[in-house]
Amino acid sequence: PRLNRERADEMAFQTEIKDDRSWTEEIMETPGLLQIIDVHQTWCGPCLAIQSTFKRVCLDHSDKPMKFFTADASKVDALSDLVGSSEPAFVLYMDGAKIGSTVKGVNSPALLKAIFDSLGIQE
Repeated sequence: PRLNRERADEMAFQTEIKDDRSWTEEIMETPGLLQIIDVHQTWCGPCLAIQSTFKRVCLDHSDKPMKFFTADASKVDALSDLVGSSEPAFVLYMDGAKIGSTVKGVNSPALLKAIFDSLGIQE
């Protein structure tokens, strides 16, 4: 089934943050890396509409220290303020600290600007 292979490819591209322990290990205790987190709700899963944008950034700027993640807002205490939102949300972290504002909705220009600004990329 094609759908299952596509879903597996999407999940391989982004690392899933499953709980507070994995949040601490992957986000809070990993220095020197821009972490781009797709925050979703249990009932809808990660945002598929932004996948091509993330993949393009990753391929075009593979020399930059960044990693992409997904996280269910209800499973990570640090994301509890995003529980119940009906739109996807994207947060950026580096060196254990949140960078900038949460980007809500599938707003590729705002998300790209946040990523590029954080990495010092001029586009």
